[in-house]
Amino acid sequence: MDIIKETKIIGNYIIALRKYFHRHPELSLKEFVTSKKIKSELDKINVQYIETAGTGVAAFIGNGNGRTIALRSDMDALLINEKTGLPYESENEGIMHACGHDAHMASLLGAAIILKKYENTLPGRVVLIFQPAEESSLGAKLISEEGVLDDVDEIFGLHVFGDIECGKISIEKGPRMAASNKFGIRIKGRSGHAGKPNQCVDATVVCAAIIMNLQTIISREINPLDSAVVTIGHVSSGKCHNVISGEAFIEGTVRSFSMNTSRHIEKSIKRIVYGTAASYGATVEVDYNVSSHPAVINDEEATKTALEAAGRIFEQQDIVHIPQMMLSEDFSIYQKKIPGVFAFVGAGNEELGRDYPNHSERFNIDEKAVLISTALYVAYAIEALKKENRKH
Repeated sequence: MDIIKETKIIGNYIIALRKYFHRHPELSLKEFVTSKKIKSELDKINVQYIETAGTGVAAFIGNGNGRTIALRSDMDALLINEKTGLPYESENEGIMHACGHDAHMASLLGAAIILKKYENTLPGRVVLIFQPAEESSLGAKLISEEGVLDDVDEIFGLHVFGDIECGKISIEKGPRMAASNKFGIRIKGRSGHAGKPNQCVDATVVCAAIIMNLQTIISREINPLDSAVVTIGHVSSGKCHNVISGEAFIEGTVRSFSMNTSRHIEKSIKRIVYGTAASYGATVEVDYNVSSHPAVINDEEATKTALEAAGRIFEQQDIVHIPQMMLSEDFSIYQKKIPGVFAFVGAGNEELGRDYPNHSERFNIDEKAVLISTALYVAYAIEALKKENRKH
């Protein structure tokens, strides 16, 4: 099989699929139109599938003999107002494919077309997982619990990134993406007139103090050689210019690769939040959700297979080192069950103005990344099916 040639033959088609998905983004576990489109495309090429995790789809190609390899794509979009001005801009107000999942789905459907064409020559079976709810960290857990991976020997996933040059890929063993914890802080003060602050406990001031004090955790409590992030992503307090707010809300995330570091940060957040609030005469509630998934850690043997696969379609200089990221991925749930590897695919192109980072309202990709991802999915499946089974 000439993977590059086969990908080029369907190139325009899978790029059109990506544009369709981009126009119709849907949030976690609400990917109804998305799921319908995926199933329609699979029906066109006579690929059998089952529904899973509500809106998810698991498709099957191959004769079932030999190894079983899974290829995974995510489906959901983000609560972001798109500002790209694209002719295929989101038609769902306030929702955008700002992370590249539209490209992932199109690429995996492209891989399905190619693998189906050569189904009779495959020495095993390929499971194509279209996973909902990656952004909410629910999808992989649901799919695993429903037994979709029970007979799978190995799994491969990828992610496009706008801040990595298109044409470059990274496939590396060991830790690649961080575990992610989420926390919420509710502050209760005492509201009143803006001209009489002495009668109030200003929740906005308490909120600001807590945010500033939390910034010292990483800089003053964590070993500089360790890697961790504490980020505040959502703040709300008050509704009127002349009323002192009596309530405020803070929401944020913690990213790390070490369980010990993660536990330390959790304790520090609670210590700082309660202590700061008390010093202002306010009360607080802290809701700290320990991640349902750990860090993404690539299996050594699966990584070797992925590198061998990439060598079929890439020049050596295009397989580059990209440092581990503080972004998170529930692909790690699959890696807890079976050996797996997760690749980074460059999708940025400064000359085209497509170099905004993921989760930006202006995020867009060089569409060559869709073809690269398709070829990489196919190459991995072929290479992995040739391997001997390993116990897991």
